[in-house]
Amino acid sequence: MNINKVLNAYGNTVYICGADGWKSPLFKAFIQPLRYKNKLYQQGSYTPLGINKNNVYLYIGPNTHDLTKLDKTYRIHDKENKQYIVDRAEKITVKNNTVYIWAVIRQTTEVQYDT
Repeated sequence: MNINKVLNAYGNTVYICGADGWKSPLFKAFIQPLRYKNKLYQQGSYTPLGINKNNVYLYIGPNTHDLTKLDKTYRIHDKENKQYIVDRAEKITVKNNTVYIWAVIRQTTEVQYDT
């Protein structure tokens, strides 16, 4: 199964922008509350994406938008214009090919770069 087909069919519409005014084209990615196996998230708050305690989310996105190369001045924006900072990102590879990008992102209310 091609991960990009799944992302395009079911993912959230997002884009990336930087402090320098750069903005990516729209693309699809999964953004879901990061769920802990020990169920600590049960005391969290409800968001349209689900329950979240610490504004920490799991991101799964296409290999064409490599979050591992971005610094903390870049933000991911969703269609509701919520902003996320990348805390940690990794390339997920199969047979030396990057299949998708996995990241832990955090919602932020810091200065918005998009205009």
